[in-house]
Amino acid sequence: MTAPPLLVWFTDNSSGSDLAERSGVVVVAAGLREFPAAREVLEWSAAHAASLGADPRQLLVGGDGAGAALAAMVASYAREQGWPPVREVTLADGRTGVMEIGGTTRRD
Repeated sequence: MTAPPLLVWFTDNSSGSDLAERSGVVVVAAGLREFPAAREVLEWSAAHAASLGADPRQLLVGGDGAGAALAAMVASYAREQGWPPVREVTLADGRTGVMEIGGTTRRD
């Protein structure tokens, strides 16, 4: 059986357990942290994905409210640095709904 993806979730609204139950992913509930502490949570999560029971090749980042902005910053930083490899970003904001950003990019 394949291990589930690992979602690093930035929020001040929940523990992430409800999200884990609904989605079937392993969730690291990162809360709201200042940068670079938020980046360090992502790096730690990527390095420990297997020990958390998740597939290290399936790293997801997301957040809601202020956590959505933080998740976008952290995922952007990871992409610029080339590690950890973030597969997908999900940003949820009460005003705009949910936006998913896939892991593929095109450079001209």
